[in-house]
Amino acid sequence: MKNFAVVCLLLLSAVLPVYAQNPAAQKPPTKPSPFELANHIGEPNARTFFLFSTSIGNYALRQDGMGEITSPAGMRKVFNVKVGPGRRIERVYSYEYQGDVLLLYETTDSGYLVRLSQKTRKVKATIAVSRGFTPPALKDQQIVFSDGTIVTLD
Repeated sequence: MKNFAVVCLLLLSAVLPVYAQNPAAQKPPTKPSPFELANHIGEPNARTFFLFSTSIGNYALRQDGMGEITSPAGMRKVFNVKVGPGRRIERVYSYEYQGDVLLLYETTDSGYLVRLSQKTRKVKATIAVSRGFTPPALKDQQIVFSDGTIVTLD
């Protein structure tokens, strides 16, 4: 039993100084992002689509920003999001929030966060974000990006 206690003390004395010098080891784990990556269909330099679903229906978003929602009853409605002339959407994340859908997407030269009403299919807000973002966390009705950008949702 004494040998076990001595081994434990030796291990602790070796690990604690390393832990104290590494501030990242002391941070509590961050919550995973609620944003989900949309399925990507198509070729990089041809027509491509990003597919995802919400409680309202199934979405298809084309590389040029033209989108379509199909309800469970089979009704199709269109919408558009900002892309820019000659630009293409490269990846899309979605998150359903208070009846709206938040689209986080990256184009060839920028990133955007769009709040889209699922009922009217109207864009409520478009916010430019940095390209190359990682999916952000949601904390206290705010979207928090890893670069420090904070977007308030209400």
